[in-house]
Amino acid sequence: MGVVMFKKIASGFMLSFLCFVQISCCSINSYKSSNDIYVSYLDKKFNKNKGKVINQNFVFLQKYVMTKNQNDYTQICYKEKDSYAECNDPLVPISSASGYIVKVDKKNNDIYALTAAHWCEEVTKNELYDSTDLIFDGMPIIGYFAAFMGSNFKIKRYIMDPVNDLCLIKFSSKYAKYAKDVNISNTDPNIGDKVYTISAPMWSHEAELRQHYEGKSSGCDDYECAFTIPATYGSSGSAIINENGEIISVISRAAVEFNNYAMGAKPEAIKQFSEKAYETLRR
Repeated sequence: MGVVMFKKIASGFMLSFLCFVQISCCSINSYKSSNDIYVSYLDKKFNKNKGKVINQNFVFLQKYVMTKNQNDYTQICYKEKDSYAECNDPLVPISSASGYIVKVDKKNNDIYALTAAHWCEEVTKNELYDSTDLIFDGMPIIGYFAAFMGSNFKIKRYIMDPVNDLCLIKFSSKYAKYAKDVNISNTDPNIGDKVYTISAPMWSHEAELRQHYEGKSSGCDDYECAFTIPATYGSSGSAIINENGEIISVISRAAVEFNNYAMGAKPEAIKQFSEKAYETLRR
């Protein structure tokens, strides 16, 4: 009998032609900016979806080597040498993952999203050199970004639960009003239940597109739940949604060479972690 291999599936940067990134560049003005109009257009487009998953709640997550000046390889920021506050521009992509917004503070424009803890972990030297051909003078500063409603936003803080491979991130956007709070299920999914997700596998994210995937629940054991649903590198952190629009899992692992079987934390673990993490991050 062959052995089924499972692997954590945050995506490393493997496709050089997907290295472009859209940066939020517009200041807040009293008039409606072109970016405001674009976000309004996206919201109307996304609202046409009648499915269980909220298009506006999807976030595409990226890690980048940071620089002081965009596209300037001579201005790379290094740990113990440069300040993160003055390193504002992403330069070289390292890895990507998917995420799903669970909580929105519309008064303060703060957004909280779930993803996989293995993506939130610090970048190692091996991961760095596997992802880029550049030679660095030391360990560069890595910036964490969330692509939301057509723009990139720096992730301010995050909290991890490595045991259940969960991470709650926090970032701010004046477009927070377009996202919605989402409930986490109180019960495990049953075998055969229909499930849904939005993912950005293999860096395949575009602002105006949303990749919806459907599958079935394979049930849960004492530790995690399994699903027959498409998942591969970059699908890590995708929320699995039930027929009621509730989160029932977050994709953590997928079968290697058979990209239709994924596993993730149980609803109870997600609920306990997200509630505690939210209370910490909101302070």
